[in-house]
Amino acid sequence: MKIGIFSTSKIATDQRIQKVSNTLSANGYSVTIYCRKHNKIGYKSENIKIKFINTIFDNGPLFYLQYNIQIFFKILFSRFDIIYCNDLDTLTGCALGSAMRNKKLIYDSHELFTEVPELVNRSLIKFIWRIQEKVFIRKANAIITVSDGVASELTRRYKVKEVNVIRNLPVIRETEVFKDKQPTIIYQGSLNVGRGIELAIEMMKHLPCYKLLIVGTGDIEIQLRKQMLESNLYDRVQFLGQLPPHELRLLTPTAWLGLSLEEDLGLNYRYALPNKLFDYIAAQVPVLVSDLPEMRKVVEKYKVGIVAKSRKPAELANQIGDFFDDKQEYESALKNIKSAVKDLNWQNEESKLIEVVKRVAAS
Repeated sequence: MKIGIFSTSKIATDQRIQKVSNTLSANGYSVTIYCRKHNKIGYKSENIKIKFINTIFDNGPLFYLQYNIQIFFKILFSRFDIIYCNDLDTLTGCALGSAMRNKKLIYDSHELFTEVPELVNRSLIKFIWRIQEKVFIRKANAIITVSDGVASELTRRYKVKEVNVIRNLPVIRETEVFKDKQPTIIYQGSLNVGRGIELAIEMMKHLPCYKLLIVGTGDIEIQLRKQMLESNLYDRVQFLGQLPPHELRLLTPTAWLGLSLEEDLGLNYRYALPNKLFDYIAAQVPVLVSDLPEMRKVVEKYKVGIVAKSRKPAELANQIGDFFDDKQEYESALKNIKSAVKDLNWQNEESKLIEVVKRVAAS
């Protein structure tokens, strides 16, 4: 059975698509991925075909229009049995193409796309995306998302019967942990509005013996670098850019604490279960997370770190200092992480994906 996966992301750095495609391929499906090309980081797979969609525009309405038109024609002239749509920004092309060819459609909503911070104050653009989702989500034979909160919201909004939760957990690997001698805090992920990175940099003023590693790229990177320089933190805040997964897996375990300090800027962040949260845990790094329901639930259930009590830099710095100073609490978190990894891994989660695909194939 042939499955076409469509995404606007770049396969080299999108670990969810890598995991989904590898799992499907390992279970006997023929997989072809259509995505954007990463100019700096390559990705190869022996069992998966990867094809790139090129557009004149890099972003904005004309980019999405052209991208979805290309998706539509790719499906129209293909022989896929199942169309696997990654997120709302490819749903229109996937839904129209699958309907035209009478193919099965799976919609994998990686987030509440219409509630991302970039759309909070753009009511017209947000309305257009929401109309697209409302119209085309019902065309899907199965809907997948990443957290219970997002699943509940999609069910409430669109009155769909079932939304399957498949968390974006990392593949479990043997991890050798060599902590940096200097207390090290890490943030990895997109450098975008609402991720709490500005707060993390400001917090470093109150943690003179610590260093902060920032891994990733994004819209506010220049602004963040300027903040770091103006705060005279160039010797303790390091921007490492976007790293390929294999390099990140070597770097992350050296940190003492991983940050996921998303702001409550809408339902998308409120119900988020960021990839980095589980990547930290997989690397045996305790976490500091925002007091938001989905993240708090993970930290409190597995006792793998701390939940932020404040978003004031000095108070947050004191909370981190207290966490490290309490040797018993920190060692307990490290011990609990080893147990959590046995549960929070893709090998446990992927069976849900195969079950959904089999159900769609048989329908």
